[in-house]
Amino acid sequence: MRYAYPAVFTWYEPDKCYIVKFPDADNWFTFGYNLTDALDYAEDVLTLMLLDAEESGEPIPKASKLEDIKLDDKNSFVQYVFADTELYRELLQLRKILDIKKRIKAKKVKVKKTA
Repeated sequence: MRYAYPAVFTWYEPDKCYIVKFPDADNWFTFGYNLTDALDYAEDVLTLMLLDAEESGEPIPKASKLEDIKLDDKNSFVQYVFADTELYRELLQLRKILDIKKRIKAKKVKVKKTA
């Protein structure tokens, strides 16, 4: 499934990093020492939290509109972050396959191909 959720990015001067919070869920947050990392980590957190909710049957919160998000801090901005849980599942499956092949190769186990 593909999702888009607003995220609030706030520059936090004492730690010199961006704090990222998703207003639609209490426990979805991350940070990055630069904007590129903050965006990447926000996508990771969003995807993992949504994937977990899908797999555990937990309710998935409705995404707010950008214009409905109120900013309390002049060092903050809001923008959508995107997640694709189907793609992430495929990547996890590929990683498992590659890991199995790596372990087989490390053990020098020969696998016969069958037709």
